[in-house]
Amino acid sequence: MRRIIASVLVFTVLVSLSFSTAYADPEWKGWMPPGLAKKGGLPPGIAKKIFKDIEKYPWAVKDIIRMKLKGLIRGYGEGVFAPHKPVNKLETIIMALRVMGWEDESKRIDELPEKYKGDKIQDWAKGYITVAYEKGILDDVDLMYFNPYESAKRHEVAKYVIRALGYEEDAEDHMDEDLPFVDAALVPQGSVGYVYLVNELEIMEGDDKDRFNPMGTLTRAEMAVLFSRLDSKVDNEIDESTIIGTVYRVRDDEVILEIDDNLKKYEVDDDVIVYKDNREIDYDDIEKGSKVRIELENSEAIYIEIIDEDYDEDKIIREYTGKVIKLSDDDLDGIAIEIKEMVAVFKIIDDVEVEFENGEGRVHDIEAGDIVTITVDRDNRAREIFVHEELERNEIKEVEGIINDLDLRGVYHITIDEERYKLSKNADVEVEDRERDLEDLEKGMEVEAKLSDDIVETIYAENREFDVEGKIEDILETSDEVKLVIEVDDEEFTYYVDDNADIEVEDEEDAEIEDLETGQYGEFEIVNNTIVKIEIED
Repeated sequence: MRRIIASVLVFTVLVSLSFSTAYADPEWKGWMPPGLAKKGGLPPGIAKKIFKDIEKYPWAVKDIIRMKLKGLIRGYGEGVFAPHKPVNKLETIIMALRVMGWEDESKRIDELPEKYKGDKIQDWAKGYITVAYEKGILDDVDLMYFNPYESAKRHEVAKYVIRALGYEEDAEDHMDEDLPFVDAALVPQGSVGYVYLVNELEIMEGDDKDRFNPMGTLTRAEMAVLFSRLDSKVDNEIDESTIIGTVYRVRDDEVILEIDDNLKKYEVDDDVIVYKDNREIDYDDIEKGSKVRIELENSEAIYIEIIDEDYDEDKIIREYTGKVIKLSDDDLDGIAIEIKEMVAVFKIIDDVEVEFENGEGRVHDIEAGDIVTITVDRDNRAREIFVHEELERNEIKEVEGIINDLDLRGVYHITIDEERYKLSKNADVEVEDRERDLEDLEKGMEVEAKLSDDIVETIYAENREFDVEGKIEDILETSDEVKLVIEVDDEEFTYYVDDNADIEVEDEEDAEIEDLETGQYGEFEIVNNTIVKIEIED
């Protein structure tokens, strides 16, 4: 894998501690918990019980409650969470999509990927499978054998999580690692790199006996803890309601925090839940100077957790919003943005996603002065860039024809009706009216392409199915593919042979490629540029 190492140049300007006059005068003194009078003396949190069946899992209660209040996990109604119940594959996929901020996208889709051959999926869940495939959480093999209601094994959960984070290539680089678990030999070879990374990132770890238990399953309580860890390491839109700061003052119905040398006030919900050291405490036990994490709902604090003073947000995925100062001059592989009083420079990965307010764009569409939100991985590589501007579209040119060639290495190109065009790596692709990737395009497809600045930006493709009759002029074999040269009306055409092509030679069904010979005459059924059925005549 080509490794891209990013450097971050940060120039900071000290910002003096600023206090609003509204907070400067009141003294730290006794007060009543919020809503005390309204509840007749009940401390906050007593009036609202999240789940009634989680008390026997004290090590998970805090994470279950926090994730429930954030809307990332749900129960079965009537206060039931079922913490002991094993988590199935579909639930794991849904949780990963929620934590990454992709659930809304999943809800807008009601169809499965065309390649899906697994067990039946209920209609409401089809969009989750489709988005999981589009985001790389599930691959082609998963789609062939996916059983949504089968319990998810721990090594499979590790794979889903690492893929959701976008670290599949990193996992591939660590497939030969020696894992630090006594049961490492039980980890399937294809999962070693994923287990290595998920442990290194402290998302999933072994037990007190150094066992990972790769073939074991996760309970819903364990799932809540795992995805709470993941949530704390990923920046997304959901985290806009998560606040971390130091308590400056606690009042009757509000808490004042010191955040980045500034004071900010937050209203407190009557039923606020407060945790310290995995134990629920009263709101009035919060002390000045405590470092806290707050979850907001409708601008009110509904959950407060007292965390360690030395707590550092070890984010795997971070988001930065600022003004573009400069893009690198050569190959547009770096971007510098101004964030308050600092400048940060990030390396841009080759397949970075660039989105404008009115649709997809490219890196070279970004201009100095644009306000952007950049999603950055732990190596400070820009993986996604959202530009808070509308992209001015240039004159659009349209081309129709058959794909003759597709080059997805280096600078991408596509050849349509013998004309070669530069192809955007972020091009929108639809195949048979379904959103697809560039890798789903095939030679022989019929396409309509739209170009901007002579670069293909949009492709609408349809499979082309047809039959030909002719004579086999040549059989071209390599280690991984077979092509037939077929003469039709004195013209020669070359087609690939599908690995699973149906072959019939002189009424002998289930024939093999080895039974084909030059000079044979037959009928060939072709999809795009690939033969899927062969009938050789006597």
